[in-house]
Amino acid sequence: MGKKIIIGLGNPGLKYRKTRHNAGFLLADALAGSFKKDKNCAALVSEDENYIVAKPETYMNKSGLAVKKIVKKYNADIKDILIAYDDFNLSRGKLRIRPGGSAGGHNGLQSVIDTLDTKRIPRLRLGIGGIALRNKIEYVLERFGNREFKEIKDMIIEAKRLIYYYVKYGIADTMNKYN
Repeated sequence: MGKKIIIGLGNPGLKYRKTRHNAGFLLADALAGSFKKDKNCAALVSEDENYIVAKPETYMNKSGLAVKKIVKKYNADIKDILIAYDDFNLSRGKLRIRPGGSAGGHNGLQSVIDTLDTKRIPRLRLGIGGIALRNKIEYVLERFGNREFKEIKDMIIEAKRLIYYYVKYGIADTMNKYN
């Protein structure tokens, strides 16, 4: 088993900082002390003895391009990566880890699935709780409200615990404990 690679999806730049769509970046930031720009991966990357954390710089809808480069650079098996991303369809603050499946309407994850040509990509869904009557694109690109951000920070703390468990015990045991 190779070193686990945690890839948080989001959009680079200050404009998107603390938006709902950047929940994956928030988790990546919480996991890594600092990042270095890796032009070969089109991502910001942080490595320690336990895992690698990456934040693609390709913008959400082209995340697959960076993920493919990361997989190639680290000669990683798909089962050793974990894609963390915001999920509009999951209640705010909830976490779900899965070994694969559809993109569920998430363009960033769809890009990863299309580029790697498989749905068997481990993923961690970070619930941002959508509101059915609102425009989905507007909703995910809005910044978190103050109370909402407190809930998201609590979710990120729990997601860090989940990641540490996942790195040590694998996806099946993590699913049993956290889902």
